[in-house]
Amino acid sequence: MKEYGLLRKDLIHELETYLVGPRMEDEILGTNIRPMQFYLTGKLVPFGSTSDVVNERDNAIETHVHANEEEINEQLTIKKLFRPSTMGFSFKLHELTTVDIEAFWAIYEDKEHKRIPQAEKWQIDLSNKKTDTLENSNDSKHGKVRYTVTYRNNLYHVNVFLMNSLKRENQYPEQDEVMFQCSLKVQIPTPHIAKFTSKADQYHVQNELLYRDKVELAIGHGVGVDWETVGNITTIYSTWMPRYELPNVEHCKIKNQSFKMKELSEYPVDILKEKLNVIPETYKMWLEHETKIVNELPDYLKSEAEKNILKVKSIIERLEEGISLVTESDNSLCYLAFQFANRVMLLQRAQSGVAHTYRTTGKRVKPILDGEWRLFQLIFLLMNIASASDEQHKDREIVDLIWFPTGGGKTEAYLGVAAYVMAYRRLLAPNQVEKYAGVTVFMRYTLRLLTTQQFQRAAALICAAEVLRKPNTNLFGEEPFSIGLWIGQDSSPNKFVDAMDKLEQLRDGKEVKAGNPIQLIHCPWCGSELGPEQYEINSNSQKIYCSSKECTFKHGIPVYTVDEAIYLKLPTLLIGTVDKIAQLPWKQDMHELFGNKNVYHRELGFKYSASTPRGYSRINRLKPPELIIQDELHLISGPLGSLTGLYEVAIDLLTRNNGRPAKVIASTATISGADEQIRALYGREMQQFPLAVQKANDNFVSKEVATSQKPGRCYVGICAPGVSNKIQAIQTYSAYATITRSEPKFKVDPYYTMLGYFNTVKELAGMVTTFKDEVNSRLNMLDPTNKFEHDLSVEELTSRKKAQEIPQLLTQMEKTLDEAGVLDAVLATNMISVGVDVDRLGTMFVQGQPKTTSEYIQATSRVGRKYPGVVLVLLNSLRSRDLSHFERFKAYHQALYRHVETMSVTPFAKGALYKGLTGTFVGFMRQTIMEINAEQSPKKIVQLQNKVDTATVQFLERVRNANGATIENEVKVLLEWWRELALKHAKDTLAYKESKYVKACLLKNFNEEVKVKDARPAMMSLRNVEAAIEIEVLKS
Repeated sequence: MKEYGLLRKDLIHELETYLVGPRMEDEILGTNIRPMQFYLTGKLVPFGSTSDVVNERDNAIETHVHANEEEINEQLTIKKLFRPSTMGFSFKLHELTTVDIEAFWAIYEDKEHKRIPQAEKWQIDLSNKKTDTLENSNDSKHGKVRYTVTYRNNLYHVNVFLMNSLKRENQYPEQDEVMFQCSLKVQIPTPHIAKFTSKADQYHVQNELLYRDKVELAIGHGVGVDWETVGNITTIYSTWMPRYELPNVEHCKIKNQSFKMKELSEYPVDILKEKLNVIPETYKMWLEHETKIVNELPDYLKSEAEKNILKVKSIIERLEEGISLVTESDNSLCYLAFQFANRVMLLQRAQSGVAHTYRTTGKRVKPILDGEWRLFQLIFLLMNIASASDEQHKDREIVDLIWFPTGGGKTEAYLGVAAYVMAYRRLLAPNQVEKYAGVTVFMRYTLRLLTTQQFQRAAALICAAEVLRKPNTNLFGEEPFSIGLWIGQDSSPNKFVDAMDKLEQLRDGKEVKAGNPIQLIHCPWCGSELGPEQYEINSNSQKIYCSSKECTFKHGIPVYTVDEAIYLKLPTLLIGTVDKIAQLPWKQDMHELFGNKNVYHRELGFKYSASTPRGYSRINRLKPPELIIQDELHLISGPLGSLTGLYEVAIDLLTRNNGRPAKVIASTATISGADEQIRALYGREMQQFPLAVQKANDNFVSKEVATSQKPGRCYVGICAPGVSNKIQAIQTYSAYATITRSEPKFKVDPYYTMLGYFNTVKELAGMVTTFKDEVNSRLNMLDPTNKFEHDLSVEELTSRKKAQEIPQLLTQMEKTLDEAGVLDAVLATNMISVGVDVDRLGTMFVQGQPKTTSEYIQATSRVGRKYPGVVLVLLNSLRSRDLSHFERFKAYHQALYRHVETMSVTPFAKGALYKGLTGTFVGFMRQTIMEINAEQSPKKIVQLQNKVDTATVQFLERVRNANGATIENEVKVLLEWWRELALKHAKDTLAYKESKYVKACLLKNFNEEVKVKDARPAMMSLRNVEAAIEIEVLKS
């Protein structure tokens, strides 16, 4: 790692010599290379230069004319549009003192463009003069330094500028009039320097507490700025490529303790108790230590930190309660379920390794049973034991939020809880199918890429559970553990008939664009490939067989990808995208997913039926899902989040059992203001884990590692004022490609594939063609002898890709430098920011500052997972936000998580109610009151006054929990409209949706014309919240 860290440092320096210069200190570029075109940034041009090229000699234009003091003052106040003539920075002082100022630059003279370095140094007592332009003592050409001092808010604000003192009257500058590689440096006695503070801090005391040691000492103007303090002297210096190395977060371990899954699954109760009790004991010692520090803090920070101490105490109490439950006795259900969870996670981990090895290398290896819990995963599992086992427990209604940086193992933490819940439900009544069967865990994601990736992981967990169930049916029941993938019909089919048809097409070698039943392309247990031959679908069932004769699952993998199979089989674990819940009012049998079944057949599954079909037996209804897992919570915001929050009201009520709700777990790597977001979404309180008490970088289970011990991810800002974003990108990509391909030292795998991140598909599409064209010709200039292939192989990862192309592209991204088909560049939109885990990637180019900090963190966390990563942020100087990020690069990055924006979720705002209330309310009624569940039964509402009133009261109460206010009037209006329609069509048919068999319908799609004027619009999906506009082009 150290070697890669040093290599990366050299790589960034090498890139700087290409973009800012110089390639060599005493270089002579020669007649063919003009420095203005060769170097991207670090240049200052004469005042008044424009991009108009004029031949000076023909027009008798004077060159090398110096600007006078008045013109300089005027220029300093104008923002230049072409190229800057000045650069500098500001800092603050408590009192005025003597400072050392140094300035460096270079000019390129003659036709040969010979580099001539210039340097000046001054020692200035700032208390003498409030503003001054300093005289050059070394006769340096063109450059001048000027400073100003102003006094406000009890501090002295000092600005120091380096400028090009020549002037031009609206023409393009000559090469030898431009200053290159400009830099400024100021040394100040440390006690005098004051830090920058923000008025906004008074509203974010929590942030001020956690990040109080991250200070900002200077702000750049048209250039980046950095500072370092050595002893009594603080040096502030300008930099054209500001950088900051974000330290890694490492999992903490308890001294001399490891929590191996195999051991925890075998220990007898007394040893297990002893082993686990070490955790709360150590946790309390850590908290005592933190409390001592808190007691020394100023009062306003102390009171904020004390809130955190109380929260951590409650986490420790829950942890202790969990430990006492799983170590109660050798035959207690909690102990058995905890053992099961450990075994399942152990097997899942080992077999995922086996499958991964086979997928990537084609080799069969033996499973290695060495899985070990990370401390935070085990604590999270233990603190959820009580509320997962007992639906009456007070913590049942708390939403537990796992907050951990990307790649830290959040998925395993909640899969552990899922495994426990699945086992406990079965252990309670293993011989009564109606008491344990049905959907037990409901996992939801927001993006299809994420869903299919996490599906592989969860499928391995279910396979492991099946392996443990088969020999122990007396404990875990006869009904198999299974998993279902419940995503939109664009990806997987809804009906067996459609699935059979699609399978036929696939077997004939045709391409299937939508509704492909083959969503599992590798066996989760052994990694063998699964194709159309391994899928068997008939009119009432779906089976998938592993293609390997040695595999445990050659007789069937317990996975369902067709909606109809999911409704019949009710898989133990259901994975879906959030937007499926919009189907509530449209789909008659959705209530069945929540356990509302009354007949059962050993082979075919469950149904809800008035009569008992042949071969089926009557049962009481099944239990609803007990655990809801929402991954990547930060994505549920904005329009999608608001509508989800509205539909969540119905989901919450449908999952209630004996009046108690399902447990909810959410996870994210970037969140701010989560308590409000969670209240709006789930109408509940939340508890975040892990939680820092007084410093953001230590929360007991994880800690920041100093970059001197382990290299972190290095962010480098690149911003060339006055240069278009496109040229900036061309020069950066080309220089980087040249370095990593033509210099053997830098030709290493982590820095080979360039991952580009774009904020819009439009910007990305432009870059794809640029790679074929301008990048290619720039490479010809940088590498005239063709040391490497200039026609780079570039792929894009965007929503324009078809669902089945994505896994193939991810596999291709895994290919290393020595393999055939290795990619030179992958250009991606925000599709990459969740769930793309390709460990070999080490370099990312971010084109323009992403709109939100959480998006920025998520996207850039994709690189540098295995080797020290580098993120090159190409900022657009014409966007003021980008420029501000460049000028305050270090300050922003050193407290990155502090800048994460609060998410906005407003489920009960007027717009959200207009779009979603009809669907949610009608859907809830339809799935709750069976008399109005059938397609043509909505008019029976007039006979069901009592049931309707009871359901409405529940609905409004749940809204009040989330909203604090009521939407009683809106709901009343809806009910009146429904009853009016029912009475109006008492003599003919009234259905939920329009069809040729019915006279009238209750609901219609947005922007849809239907026969019935009174039908109200409801959404079919939460995906396309905003309507698309069609544009017609008229020929003139």
